[in-house]
Amino acid sequence: MRIAIFLCVLALPACTDPTLTAGFAIGTNGVSVAPIVSGNVGGATVSVSP
Repeated sequence: MRIAIFLCVLALPACTDPTLTAGFAIGTNGVSVAPIVSGNVGGATVSVSP
């Protein structure tokens, strides 16, 4: 998890239109929330979620 956060922090200056969103899932264990970081890098949309 720390590596993913570190890579996102390094990639943010190269991104245009960076966004931070949350993904929600409802299962038998309750509600889970996962952060999603996305942005445009070199004309391609890149999303990272753990």
